[in-house]
Amino acid sequence: MIWPLLALLLAVGFPVYASRVFAADYTQGVSVSGSVATIWFKSSVDTTWVDVHYQLNGGTQQNVRMSYNAGLARYEQNVSGVASGNVLTYSFTYNNGTPAYDTTTFTYTVGGGGGSGSSPGIGSIPASSIPTPTGNGAVSVKVMNGTNGAYGDSQIYWGVLGINPANNKWSYLDLGGNLIPISNALNDAPGHLTKGGQNYANIYHKISDASWVNLPKITSGRMFLCVGTPCYIKTYDNGFAGPDINNPTDPNRDVYFDFVEFTVNDSGYHGNTTRVDAFGFPIQHRLVNRAGNYDRTVGERESETRAGLFAAYQNEVPEAFKSLGTVQAPYRIVAPIHGSFAAGGANANYFAGYSGYNTQDILRCDNSVTDPAVCAAINRHVYTTSDWNNVANYYKAAPANFYAKFWHDHGIDNLAYGFAYDDVNGQASYLEVGDPKGLIVRVGW
Repeated sequence: MIWPLLALLLAVGFPVYASRVFAADYTQGVSVSGSVATIWFKSSVDTTWVDVHYQLNGGTQQNVRMSYNAGLARYEQNVSGVASGNVLTYSFTYNNGTPAYDTTTFTYTVGGGGGSGSSPGIGSIPASSIPTPTGNGAVSVKVMNGTNGAYGDSQIYWGVLGINPANNKWSYLDLGGNLIPISNALNDAPGHLTKGGQNYANIYHKISDASWVNLPKITSGRMFLCVGTPCYIKTYDNGFAGPDINNPTDPNRDVYFDFVEFTVNDSGYHGNTTRVDAFGFPIQHRLVNRAGNYDRTVGERESETRAGLFAAYQNEVPEAFKSLGTVQAPYRIVAPIHGSFAAGGANANYFAGYSGYNTQDILRCDNSVTDPAVCAAINRHVYTTSDWNNVANYYKAAPANFYAKFWHDHGIDNLAYGFAYDDVNGQASYLEVGDPKGLIVRVGW
């Protein structure tokens, strides 16, 4: 049944291959911006060309040689004029040296996050369908499974810890939308977690447990996201001991985890994704307001897979930064200060001679480098220039924080929290609004 396709390929002048097989040495997907859908293909083998064969809403099949996007290390084809509910059906032909291979056929529903093997996109939830939160200043919260079938809803855990401003006590969020005080005793309470002979508080919920949860006002809140197993966190009467990736015996060193941080107060919601310490898996963070005039998403692009980001990291960062992607693999890519740039490490003096400041102080933005603008300028390698706010000049030469640059290159709107003061000049993946309605966090893979 390949003859119709062969006839089409001959008609448009594409080469024909008599022998075709299926291969799985690639990742692919569709990203949508406005009325343009971008079909993309990223190969992990020796590929020099890719053809895409696609139909929009069952129309005439198009057969196009894809363009290579060097910045994202992938092949792309834009399809204009798409709208919510439109269906793209597509497959690829690509080479690996001399042979050519056909892929299976994929489907993607615009606004619905895709077909078989795909997870719904964070934008697939209409803002109007978000339940109105209960209580002054509260936010309706939803955690989404974006792992494309790698993990089920019952395998993705999330838990919120923060300070309840009503009583100034450290608390966790239950499914009823209540902030429950934490304590030493919580580690041994019924249903507690155990690992390595130690007991830990079970403050987690699974995505399958609830569709929406009401989040009241909270200070210094952190939503822990854990895939495969819960995280293991000790709680105390006056705080908690979160995961410590510097500690080789920490119970979370072999757990896939990440987090989002936020405060909800009288002036609204203020929150962000962060890569200041590490990258665990792709996250999208969407905030919608009650008035209906604010709907923004930050984080890694939905088109990025976890495996693809690990591979891209090795391909895109300078040699000094590559080990950050392997030292705690496969669980995370660590920030420079947690790798070879720490005191005593191979790159401990990386910034020597550039600004006069200590490399560790620069990466942490502390001790001798507490001025936000100074710290940001050094990390971005614009410290010796006259204009620290020209984004086009950031990360153009060494020494610079190329770990941070990587997350900007792969972030929605090129925003990321790559180091402590990355919010200088509006570069952080930060959202805030005065009348929050809904917070949606999507766990990618």
